[in-house]
Amino acid sequence: MSKDLVVKHSIKINAPVTRVWEILTRPEYIRQWDKLPENFGDYEISPATVIEWPGESRLSVVEFEANQTLRYDLYIPTWEEEVNDVGYTYSLSVDDDGYTWLTIEIGNFSILVEGDEYYENSRVFGHTASEKIKQLAETNDVLL
Repeated sequence: MSKDLVVKHSIKINAPVTRVWEILTRPEYIRQWDKLPENFGDYEISPATVIEWPGESRLSVVEFEANQTLRYDLYIPTWEEEVNDVGYTYSLSVDDDGYTWLTIEIGNFSILVEGDEYYENSRVFGHTASEKIKQLAETNDVLL
């Protein structure tokens, strides 16, 4: 494939950047906008975190700047292609009006034979996850 297949979705959130970071790194929130393995503990995501679904996939944190950037590399053992740059990046910034901007970038799937399918599924995930993250961040409810 000649074109990049990278999903990029940004959303404005009316919440402090620290609150959005909590939603991205605390399992009790992650489980509300994404899947985690059943045996994944309740510890916060950190620079050494590996999230693994044995035999299916693995996400490894490769970039971690608190309140700014969280990047996972994605590994799927059934991919025939050697893949080095497929991952999920969550970037946070604050605009002049004090709003937090979350940008989710997923891909690049162009090296994969089934890249278009992965791209489309990730496009849906990026939109759905960002909306749920926004909802959780803008809600002041305390988890029980």
